Amino acid sequence: MNRVTLFSNMRVGFRKFSSVVADRATNTHNYISPKPTVKQLSSQSQVEKYSIGKKKYWKEAASLMIVAKDNDSFANAGTEFDYHVLFMKRQGGGNAFGGASVFPGGVVDDADFSPKWLQYFEKLGIKNLSQFGWAHMEGKQRAGPLAASREPGLLPNDVAFRICAIRETFEESGILIADTPANVMQSISNVENKQFSPATLHPDLSPEEFLEWRDRVYKDANQFLVMCQELDVFPNLWALFELSNSLTPRASSRRFDTVFYVSTFDVLPSITIDEREMENKQWLTPAEGLKLHCQGDIYLVPPQFLECSRFLDFPKMTDVQSYAAKIMDEGKVISLPVGFYLKDCLLHTLPGDDCYPKNVSFASISEIPKLDETEEENLRRVKALHRITFFPDGSFTFRCNITLPHGEHPPRDIDSKEWLQDPNL
Repeated sequence: MNRVTLFSNMRVGFRKFSSVVADRATNTHNYISPKPTVKQLSSQSQVEKYSIGKKKYWKEAASLMIVAKDNDSFANAGTEFDYHVLFMKRQGGGNAFGGASVFPGGVVDDADFSPKWLQYFEKLGIKNLSQFGWAHMEGKQRAGPLAASREPGLLPNDVAFRICAIRETFEESGILIADTPANVMQSISNVENKQFSPATLHPDLSPEEFLEWRDRVYKDANQFLVMCQELDVFPNLWALFELSNSLTPRASSRRFDTVFYVSTFDVLPSITIDEREMENKQWLTPAEGLKLHCQGDIYLVPPQFLECSRFLDFPKMTDVQSYAAKIMDEGKVISLPVGFYLKDCLLHTLPGDDCYPKNVSFASISEIPKLDETEEENLRRVKALHRITFFPDGSFTFRCNITLPHGEHPPRDIDSKEWLQDPNL
């Protein structure tokens, strides 16, 4: 992939900014319109309605960043990282983000909100919605779909979106984040005490059982609950820690509002990709992923790119775990990038940037406006930066010099030309 093609892909990627979702789901869950307003940074005014009535402007999705300890000394040679991140390359064609390297994930399904899950969770002693372990989130600012009001009786958002992430991860990678009641209860206790819980794998499926169940779940998301019941395991929702929430820009006709989670494993789990959606997989450090992205060898859609940039400052898996536990109850804001064409580049601003609009329409579809200035002229008149800038030669930069609102660690500044020229990056 040459540099100009990479630039073109970047532009398309930001017009479709969202999660790594497979757009094969045609059904949508029923819900009451989300809360009428979502606050951005405290210095900004409220944005207009998150959605209007029951009309949907995007699909809701969940994605899971899987971080695994790699004890292979050869694999770790020459790197400061003691873990790798799972990237899966999507099949091309008409699939959403075809050819991109993404985290597992997908569109939320009605089955993820099913009240039947509540009956099953009673085996864990959970008899009402307040006993799921996230009581410390009461009163905190929630982002996007996690702030939405649903029909009475459905699972809480924090539960349903984690079920979605675990289900989609099982379908796409073969990783089943499920465990026995006793082990899951320990994870719940950890979360209640604001401690991190690493993920564990369900080890007892034979290859034949695995393929049969994965096919059944792929064809019908309701089968995920059936599988857990028959195996007498529970999806370990409490091993998924919320990272961020990203909404596709308004310039795209295919939009996704995605919650991103992170889970860690003490060893690299075995991967069996689903070739209906994925082409291959790679275990990469955050730095390796960014380097390959800058070289044009892989393509990271923006949320994956930004999380890798953030994780450059977390070289040890214990750093990742500490960060995830630290921000677990800090709340989130929705990240909707707003783009501008400058004379010499494509600028995508994020909340907090001086060029980010004070009032942002989430729902309306709009063309990218043009500003009559170069990037250099723009930088002379602004101070607060939270942006990615793409240039016609395929290079790009990411800059962030603001304090993010809810304790999030800012992604590290990136200049793709520097990453191409410096062998130590």
